[in-house]
Amino acid sequence: MFEGPKNERNIERDKSSFIEAILAVSIKEIPTEFDESAAQRLADNLESNKVFILGEMHGVKENADVIYTLFKKFGFRQLALEWKPELKQLVEKFLESGEIDFNALQDSPDGRITAGHFALLKKLRSEGMLEGLVCFDGGSGGEGWNERDSTMAKNILANLSNVPTLVIAGYLHAKTEAIHFDDEPGEQHPMGENVRKEIPDVASGRIEYLTGQYHNYGTNDFTKLDEEELLSEARFYQDESGLYTFELPEANAAIVPNPHERI
Repeated sequence: MFEGPKNERNIERDKSSFIEAILAVSIKEIPTEFDESAAQRLADNLESNKVFILGEMHGVKENADVIYTLFKKFGFRQLALEWKPELKQLVEKFLESGEIDFNALQDSPDGRITAGHFALLKKLRSEGMLEGLVCFDGGSGGEGWNERDSTMAKNILANLSNVPTLVIAGYLHAKTEAIHFDDEPGEQHPMGENVRKEIPDVASGRIEYLTGQYHNYGTNDFTKLDEEELLSEARFYQDESGLYTFELPEANAAIVPNPHERI
């Protein structure tokens, strides 16, 4: 059966859309009900350990607002993102001149890099809240999962300082204990677990999305909740296992450099 030609990607259109999205994004604090006892425990932990690892689902527009909210609440001054180290120079150029090298981003479809991140970095810098940026992804594509996460942890640990650092990574990488994959034998050792070997009581948490969408190789849905289950505002608390949780009522798909599904 004859199949017509696939639509070719228009890079210039994607570039224009991404840059326009950066200019259009308004980064703001999310109205949040903080469990103040949990917030105090995290603040106390940061006094000694200077780092908080937060797991996210990539590709949510509000992730940037969550980061901004936590910077304002806990006084973070360094942000660590699951980006390739070479992108740090790109970010610095963007913060200095507003120019962005889209060629270095154009193939990113999984939601780690979004327009909101660039708007966030610009806002944090303009408000004097960003003293450092760490781009800690250790993968080049050929290594195994354990090797990549070990490198990510080393990159983070090498860049910790006397200012509190918020580390943002995908859910699995942020875990502080070994995990198992159904299709692979043995244990896998996440970045968070590797950091914990060096900082035994490192604080960690995750963002919970109650409903909505995210962009990861295309737009996907979170589980839909009944109307009565939805929250009126976000919540921050610590669960029985000690994991800090930022509960977001509704998520929206972020704008990414490559908005197309795998082709």
